[in-house]
Amino acid sequence: MKSVVGTLHINDYRVWAYHGWYEEERMLGAEYRVDVHCDVELPESGVVLDDTVDYQQVVSIIDGEMKKEHRLIETATADIFKKIRQTFESVKKLNVTVTKLNIPINNLSSTAFTISS
Repeated sequence: MKSVVGTLHINDYRVWAYHGWYEEERMLGAEYRVDVHCDVELPESGVVLDDTVDYQQVVSIIDGEMKKEHRLIETATADIFKKIRQTFESVKKLNVTVTKLNIPINNLSSTAFTISS
């Protein structure tokens, strides 16, 4: 069966979470942005939801992992990445970025961490 590769983009998904190295960060929480890009191999014709990545499931994965308290955004990113990989066999390439917004350090507007494969 012939196939094509397409990319699902989940852009600028916003969530409030309680991550941070310092206790104050974990108490106050902060806004985070999560971006996910999945390259998916699809049949050339007759695509159904089971053939691809259900973005609602990806959002549920993000929500579940971001509800857990992480000391580092690197860990939150890795957990989201692993869970997506475990859930969707059709993903050929995956890129997950977690960005912490409005950091109260020296006018720093954001910091981000990305995992790609």
